[in-house]
Amino acid sequence: MIKNNICPKCGCREIGQGKQVAGAKMQPIGKLGMSFGSNIIADICTECGYIIEMRVEKPHKFK
Repeated sequence: MIKNNICPKCGCREIGQGKQVAGAKMQPIGKLGMSFGSNIIADICTECGYIIEMRVEKPHKFK
């Protein structure tokens, strides 16, 4: 979780979001053939580019 929407590296208050593309998905261990996984979403500092947090878009696929 972003604390007060401030980058811990440079102090910037403008945090954007991005999604990995070109097939870069997280897949559950042991379910590789049964699941297509989930996109990875990141919170990114728009000043220095530091990736503050990453999470999967569909966490229910990992149950």
